[in-house]
Amino acid sequence: MFSRTLHRAAGALFAVTTLTAMPALAADAWKPTKPVRLLVGFAPGGSADTLARLLAEPLSQRLGQPVVVENLAGAGGNIMAYRLSQSPADGYTIGIAAAGSMAITHVLNPKGTTYKPADFTPITLAAVQPNVVIVNKDVPASNLAELKEYFQKTPNATYGTAGVGISNHLIAETMLYKLGVKVPHAAYRGAAPVITDLLGGHIAMTMDNISTAAPLASQGKVKAIAVASLKRSAQLPNVPTLDEQGLKGFDMPTWQGVFAPAGLPADVLAAYYAALQDVLKQPALIEKMAGLGSEPVTGMTPEKFGQFLENDRKQWADIVKAANISLEQ
Repeated sequence: MFSRTLHRAAGALFAVTTLTAMPALAADAWKPTKPVRLLVGFAPGGSADTLARLLAEPLSQRLGQPVVVENLAGAGGNIMAYRLSQSPADGYTIGIAAAGSMAITHVLNPKGTTYKPADFTPITLAAVQPNVVIVNKDVPASNLAELKEYFQKTPNATYGTAGVGISNHLIAETMLYKLGVKVPHAAYRGAAPVITDLLGGHIAMTMDNISTAAPLASQGKVKAIAVASLKRSAQLPNVPTLDEQGLKGFDMPTWQGVFAPAGLPADVLAAYYAALQDVLKQPALIEKMAGLGSEPVTGMTPEKFGQFLENDRKQWADIVKAANISLEQ
């Protein structure tokens, strides 16, 4: 059952790239008259921050006003999500968020969150990336079997991610559950500090997006153990997948989407959706994202993005239950 749950979750995620575009939107009915804040829930250097900075300039050109990236790191993106939920729904504050704050938080702690799914207007899904298991270069492991053996023999070894409840935390916990090992988790305020401690040997492993992991592995600063997808990545062609190394059907990517506070007027929503579709189709942006191992997603209308989020929460709930994952991990 567990393998089927993983396969179903991943299949649903990649199916979104075939959805048709939202028709007949009045794209130019609203234009901002002052700068727009683009909030990011993680420290500079991670995949969400990188995506925000890639989108900001062409989006500024499309909207006719500066789009200013603002990092509000902490709590796996939840600090930013709460701030976004409390912002005016006037089009001048939007945010890039991922599964952690928009799906997993409500699965792990449905009664204890400071915001709820209804506090946001989903605009569109923007990007997906495969994840990579990377370890400190001094860890005596070059494949998944050796990594399992290392963790079994090294009870004080830890791994880190950019926060409790983010997708990479749950993906790593799912992998470790499948391997039959328990490893303490260290939560950080963003991807960059995780990498700093990984390079310094303070943690042994992380599960990170390929946009961060591939350059480090290519430069020999870390060792890439496995790609958490069903096919190898062009950025790390010599790194086998988890599926190849025995975790059959393991395919768990990361996604990022664009959100606004609940109650965003229809004309503002239409303008943002149309602007983002234009930006995400630009060849220069596609090329830059491909170089980072990230794939832009187009045609995910606000309505279908909302449906996608509901399905994603249900699928994460299945994974949390099957792996017995909790906030304490």
